[in-house]
Amino acid sequence: MTRPSSAFDATMNSTGTDRPVIVFDILGTLVDQAGSLRRQVSAVTGWDEVSATRVVTTWLDLVAKREREIISGSSAFAPSHVLDAEALERIAAEGELPMTAVQPLSDAAQRLEPWPDAVEGLTRLAADVTLMGLSNASRRVLTGLSGRSGLRWHQVLSAEDANTYKPDPAIYRVALSAAPVDAPPPYFVAAHAWDLRAAAKAGLRTAYVPRPNGDPPGDNDTFELYAENLIELHAKLRN
Repeated sequence: MTRPSSAFDATMNSTGTDRPVIVFDILGTLVDQAGSLRRQVSAVTGWDEVSATRVVTTWLDLVAKREREIISGSSAFAPSHVLDAEALERIAAEGELPMTAVQPLSDAAQRLEPWPDAVEGLTRLAADVTLMGLSNASRRVLTGLSGRSGLRWHQVLSAEDANTYKPDPAIYRVALSAAPVDAPPPYFVAAHAWDLRAAAKAGLRTAYVPRPNGDPPGDNDTFELYAENLIELHAKLRN
């Protein structure tokens, strides 16, 4: 795995009239998706961490399967809050979750907790760059997150804006089309190597930030920037 020494120098030295644009993945990168859902399942059911983790793993696997079906064209697009509800109802129907837990968990994605560095990191970055979010989450979920989490961005884009899910190239093109035409290609920041590979193929530059339950780079992955957290990301941008 190669770690290039250059970071945001070209971006910060741009002579364009617009500020540099940094695009962030949200689920798993800015917020603790799996951990937050596990804690909410435990709170609703009273179950221990092992049991709650089993439900969340099945839940996220079912949603990912539906997303792949939508990307392939074998299923019509549905926003993430609908996929969440479908997954919860199926888990409950199979006896792995109380039916009474489905409704209180149906909007759990709106209450995902930010990683400890996320709020401060985005606040620092917002002083120097234009921040965009690009997420598989629906507009409804992103609105809830915006109101509850304290996360800051200047624009947030949803899978609903492309009628598909990452890693379909179309969703990254939505972010590219929203960036100023005279600015350098935006950096895409994520904790998932699969997400960064797809973003790079679509024309975005890439920055990897590790998170628990993320997808770490493989030996053959080369991203333009590596930072341990958003505070370090901001520091590298400023240098």
